[in-house]
Amino acid sequence: MRSRNGNRPFVFTLLTLILSQGLGADEYYIGYRLVAKNSQPINETITVSKAMRPCIKAISPSTLTLIRTPNESLESLLQREQTAFLEFAAHHDVHIKNNETTHPLSSQSINVLTLPSRCFAVEFNDELVTITPTQ
Repeated sequence: MRSRNGNRPFVFTLLTLILSQGLGADEYYIGYRLVAKNSQPINETITVSKAMRPCIKAISPSTLTLIRTPNESLESLLQREQTAFLEFAAHHDVHIKNNETTHPLSSQSINVLTLPSRCFAVEFNDELVTITPTQ
């Protein structure tokens, strides 16, 4: 049946799809830190922890879809697809700290790149993982 303006069923269907997109997802806090001394990486850490309480849902137009192997954990998937995840997460929040010391005969620099821990909605399917940022 058609409504008076002709668009109402389409709008309700679209809203239902958007709102139900994140209902089956688990929430994880994911963070990343890279420390480099004189342009050589010396420590790299990616942290993944399941959220203890629900995160504030935000409808975000950006999602990242990754292919996973059967029974692969989220942490190992993020290690394997680290570049794709970092490019995706860097659009939201990145901190870079640079510390340079110079002496008469030498100089030293320490750079720290940090993606602060942030809540992501993660939906696992048989072969895919969809990651959506939340607030």
